[in-house]
Amino acid sequence: MGLCTVVLLALASLRVNATILTGVVKIGEAASFPALNVTAVDQVQTRYRIALADTVGGTQNPPEQSRSGIEEALKTYRDLAEKEPETYLPNIAATLNDLGILDTDENRIEARKEFEEALKIYRQLAHKKPDIYMRYVAITLNNLGLFEGAGNRLEEALKIYRDLVHRDRATYLPYLATTLNNLGILDSGKNRANKAREEYAESLKIYRELAQKEPDSYLLYVPMILNNLGFLDSAQNRRDEARKEVSEALNIYRELAQKDPEAYLSHVAIALNNLGIFAQDQNHVNEARKEYQEALKIYRGLAEKEPEPYLPYVAATLVNLGILERTQDQPEEARKAFEEALNIYKSLAKQDPDQFSPFVEEVKKHLKNFPK
Repeated sequence: MGLCTVVLLALASLRVNATILTGVVKIGEAASFPALNVTAVDQVQTRYRIALADTVGGTQNPPEQSRSGIEEALKTYRDLAEKEPETYLPNIAATLNDLGILDTDENRIEARKEFEEALKIYRQLAHKKPDIYMRYVAITLNNLGLFEGAGNRLEEALKIYRDLVHRDRATYLPYLATTLNNLGILDSGKNRANKAREEYAESLKIYRELAQKEPDSYLLYVPMILNNLGFLDSAQNRRDEARKEVSEALNIYRELAQKDPEAYLSHVAIALNNLGIFAQDQNHVNEARKEYQEALKIYRGLAEKEPEPYLPYVAATLVNLGILERTQDQPEEARKAFEEALNIYKSLAKQDPDQFSPFVEEVKKHLKNFPK
């Protein structure tokens, strides 16, 4: 049975971030009770902040600014552009892009308007100076496409990046790979599996090439794309391919975690949990148990240091183990896992009832199915 729903692990910028569990997924109806599992797919949904210093004589935007600072800068650039549009229009567009990124991160609908205005300005500038400004058209199309979930925006950005790669391969190849992956995520979510697989495959090929030359910068993207391919293949019952892809992702994450455990241990655990789900789905019980147990050990360690982001993962993995043990007629082990998960979810629900109360009820249903 393939997975039918997915919890998304979103990655922004060029850093791997810890994530918060946002849901529990069902993976089949063969048992007399619903199987609750958690899986994750990596997304390289990079939104680009625009640096102008090297191209148009502007000041590079700081990577993080307050809303008031960005809005004040935008007002200043608008005033200056009334007198000197050629000088300051690029700064308006770049600042609008920063504001759009901030509003996207805060789920504000104003982001669309800001990205659209930035795009309009960059199109005008690119009409006169394409060598300088077409890259910014593509960057803003990417940002807008991610906000809207619009394939046409990403397709246009992809076309621009392909043209730019012919001129300057070293600079634009990473942008091409990221946009391909973003399209793969979008097409996968819309059940365009063959198209998504092609996009992921091309993105993976590029990231492998980049990682051979600059592993410190690009190796982390290889397991991300492998995870995406693994989920896609699992959803299409290509189980052997899925397991092979996620196994390779796990090996790379282990390598990365050796050097930077704080950044990558959570990804090791996610890959282990995914492999456990795949193994359980194929009735490879011993493998699934081993993978869940290792993932649980990692999550417990992470939760000791940072309980807020990682306790939900501890609980979800306990549920996975509980389901596995119950299917193997190990009721006491299953009950113990469910009860611990229930206690965690109850404590989390006190702080965030909207998110975690449904999990409390789901685990209670599992416990009700045990014989008295």
